[in-house]
Amino acid sequence: MASSNKKPAIESSTQANSDFAMDVGFVEELHQRPFNLWSTLGLAFSVTCTPLSIGSYLSASVGVGGSPVFFFGYIFSALMNLCICLSLAEISAVYPHASGQIYWTAVLSPKKFARPMSYLCGWLTSAGWLFWCASSCLLTSQLTWALVQACDSAFVTQAWHFYLLFIACASIALVINIPLFRWYPHLLKTMVLYTNIGAIFIFVAILVRATPKQSARAVFVDIINLTGWDSKGVVFFIGLLPGVTAVNAFDSAAHMSEEMPEPKKQVPKVMVISTLLSFVAAIPMVLAYLFSIVDQEALYNPVGGQPIIQLFLDSMASLPLTIISSLLLIVSMIMSAVTVLTTFSRIWWSLARENGTPFPCLFSKISGGNELSVPAILFGFSATVALGAIQLGSTTAINAILGAGIICIMLSYVVPIIAFIGARKNLPKKRYFNLGRFGVVLNIIAIVWTIFITVWLFFPLYLPVTAVTMNYAIAVVAGVCVVSLINWFAHSRKSYREPQVALVTEDATGGV
Repeated sequence: MASSNKKPAIESSTQANSDFAMDVGFVEELHQRPFNLWSTLGLAFSVTCTPLSIGSYLSASVGVGGSPVFFFGYIFSALMNLCICLSLAEISAVYPHASGQIYWTAVLSPKKFARPMSYLCGWLTSAGWLFWCASSCLLTSQLTWALVQACDSAFVTQAWHFYLLFIACASIALVINIPLFRWYPHLLKTMVLYTNIGAIFIFVAILVRATPKQSARAVFVDIINLTGWDSKGVVFFIGLLPGVTAVNAFDSAAHMSEEMPEPKKQVPKVMVISTLLSFVAAIPMVLAYLFSIVDQEALYNPVGGQPIIQLFLDSMASLPLTIISSLLLIVSMIMSAVTVLTTFSRIWWSLARENGTPFPCLFSKISGGNELSVPAILFGFSATVALGAIQLGSTTAINAILGAGIICIMLSYVVPIIAFIGARKNLPKKRYFNLGRFGVVLNIIAIVWTIFITVWLFFPLYLPVTAVTMNYAIAVVAGVCVVSLINWFAHSRKSYREPQVALVTEDATGGV
């Protein structure tokens, strides 16, 4: 891993004091630059690994609109999410920072609201990424045991089986993030290639082997509604989860700003490229999956509860091909857990650096030759394992926690975008990524879309609503807000400060 022997220069200018910008100080940033454009692109792309992972979202759409809602819902929600990505990319081109939207909220908000809004945004961001980490580990475990059952139909899974593999996935993420970190950026460079080659393999195999294929009418017209909702419009909107989640995690690159050169250029590049690549590459995969459904009824009660594994079994009619395809997906989900833990640790470390977490002196520590926040990484691992233990007692509770992750992240995006509209006039005219006259329009679309989809993400998928089918995500999000308020009044109200400026000059070097 290459690194600069010279301490990176820190810009010495401060922000102008106005209603939408504030005086900010400076913090010493990391000396190492282990990530560059390609390794950071690999990280951002691996968080969602959309071309491979898109098939796993069949579980959320099999009876919730079926193929038409899956396809058109993916296109619609991904395009709307692209407006969020472009808005955040423009902000990151001016204010690259490891805190991401936490810092953006502080520097763009009116001064009297900057501290509390930045603090709340920090907790929403942290909670969202922590829940996402647990979600990646859980899905890895579920897919693995579904594959085992596909190979041995007599095998019966127990709750502790899932938790055991959950811990194993989290442990792999921990090992790569600390002792194997030296090779981590190199591994990330291969992930874009791996994900797309793996997707091509499945794409070809499933189309060649699947017989008979679904008709165009079945894919694009015939809605399958097993939700209990009478309105097709309601079914369409509650079925948007695949696109909302599969094309997301735009801020992952922003949190690596202090570990890569030229963040004002590289961060928006990574954000936009990874999002467009994920969006476009997943479209043919969605179509391949939908046209290759040879037994629709089998997907309602799939092997191991995973429709994608059942789809491999039915359409490929080959156990070896099913195993290979499933392993390609499982490995990508493991890498998703690795990259999400990386992102969460940077968020938690940067928030602790500003006294926004409990025990800030501990979690803001940087140690070792790789300049890692080991306590923040260990906390992310421990918290993930603790969340995973909930599945031993209640699958409903663990699903609520994981479902709340995407809501927390979406809410953390909309706060700085709202503040950004009023602050646009204060931005430097010359910046690397400039949306120009379309900026405000895209910002408004992003805000309206985020509020709109957040409401739908709180809806239960099935009627009648029971203790099992109830969507408890709103309770989890409320719980995050309550915990953050307790910490605010117990500790951070007096000690939390807005994230400080830490930008390298354009001649900073480094990266693998």
